[in-house]
Amino acid sequence: MARFYFDTDDGTAADADDEGVDFPDRESAKNAAHAILAVMIGEKLPISDNIGLRVVVRDEYGRPFYRAGLNLEGAEIPQA
Repeated sequence: MARFYFDTDDGTAADADDEGVDFPDRESAKNAAHAILAVMIGEKLPISDNIGLRVVVRDEYGRPFYRAGLNLEGAEIPQA
């Protein structure tokens, strides 16, 4: 097991993870980053039509090795 850290940014606030979570490997940590994005988007909806979310995963030495992002762009369609 290794400890991984998940730094998040929701466009209004950035949060550096100083606790971390143990995972068996990097692939598991990458999957966790995707799950974090899903939770983040759920917390943001339906607040805005334009949302940009980011997660950076750092290894046990604090080195970033993976970045995942999710962008939501919504706009009204003009009626003819």
